Amino acid sequence: MSGAASTAITEPRATRAALIGIAVLFLGLFVVLPLVVVFVGALRGGFRIYLSSLRDPDALSALRLSMGVALIVVPLNLVLGVAAAWALAKFEFRGKRILTTIIDIPFAVSPVIAGMAFMLLFGAQGWYSARADGRPLFASRCRTLNGACFTA
Repeated sequence: MSGAASTAITEPRATRAALIGIAVLFLGLFVVLPLVVVFVGALRGGFRIYLSSLRDPDALSALRLSMGVALIVVPLNLVLGVAAAWALAKFEFRGKRILTTIIDIPFAVSPVIAGMAFMLLFGAQGWYSARADGRPLFASRCRTLNGACFTA
């Protein structure tokens, strides 16, 4: 057993350093750089202007909506995700392959495309947007539905 552990890393130190460097470069380009650009753009006019823009009614509405969706979606994903994982790992049942496929859909379909589809169907101007009395049916819940179905 100890012999297998000592031969686990066979790549030369230079190869390992190069692979780690590529991973760090990738992380910097696709995660850190966009965050820096967003913060620089947000703070371009100064911190005071940034804070005053957070008092804008549209910004506050967007923040409330985002926090409301997160408060609904995160516990829902936790409960349903643990239940689905437990059922898939412990039991054999009819429909197991279908459930696995449904769980894998968010990895195959872009969340942007799924969100657009939900907005087109259930948004304020969507096919299923209004009841007979003209009031919105799903307009405010559309984002919650998208968040619940397509978060990873």
